[in-house]
Amino acid sequence: ETLHDLNPGLVYCSISGFGQTGSLRDKPGYDFMIQAMGGIMSVTGEPDGEPMKVGVAVADLFAGQNAVIAILAALQARTFTGKGQFIDIALFDSELGWLANVASNFLISGKNPKRYGNAHANIVPYQSFQASDGWLVVAVGNDKQFEAFCKVVEKPELANDERFSTNSARVQNREILIPMLKPIFMRRSVSDWLALIGEQFPCGSINDLGQVFAMPHVQEREMLVQMEHPTIGALPLVGSPLKMDGTPVSYQLPPPLMGQHTSEVLQNVLGFSEVKVKELAERGCVM
Repeated sequence: ETLHDLNPGLVYCSISGFGQTGSLRDKPGYDFMIQAMGGIMSVTGEPDGEPMKVGVAVADLFAGQNAVIAILAALQARTFTGKGQFIDIALFDSELGWLANVASNFLISGKNPKRYGNAHANIVPYQSFQASDGWLVVAVGNDKQFEAFCKVVEKPELANDERFSTNSARVQNREILIPMLKPIFMRRSVSDWLALIGEQFPCGSINDLGQVFAMPHVQEREMLVQMEHPTIGALPLVGSPLKMDGTPVSYQLPPPLMGQHTSEVLQNVLGFSEVKVKELAERGCVM
């Protein structure tokens, strides 16, 4: 706030567990407990199992992403108004915003959503199935795709069965349909099913990370990059998902060592003298 008084064009951002306002503003928050309090754990996991967290820190990640979006919006606004602003991002808010259709379903119906494991609350069949040698996901998004699905599993009659002919009917009768399908998928391997399905409707194997990074598509999309690190040597890193034809992402530096660029930043950006930087280092103020 002091800096903003000196420079009204300053854009500055806070990221906290619950934000700078509200009754929980002073409560500390980590991703795990934010997932718990924000509701995502209540809809994640098997129907009869315990509530589960997501496998990555989604509240942390989406709060950071929201901060970037807000900062960019504030910078754009400044080009019109000449004024900066304070941005208040909360992990809790970001997690609520991430609930999407689950939150909408609750707000409209007033009914708490159930846990469906890997299934979908409003679309059937839209879930994982176990094959003879692994797992795959099938996402049948509409009735036309369901007709194709029935041909693939060699059960074309299901498409004309009034219990399953429409998605709403399939949702209502999922407890009948899914047990019929599970043993069928056990008859073939994952690769056989993927070959049979082809491009008729979305499907994919459930890959571990070794399988993911071995995919040719990962290389073709430049999502695996190699950089030379001063102590590690060749360092594999996840590439940027931002693909821009005019100003493509360039990979210039590997992850830095502790304090590697302190002197450079203090001298070149803040204008400190070499003597001043050395003095700060000797006092333990910087590394």
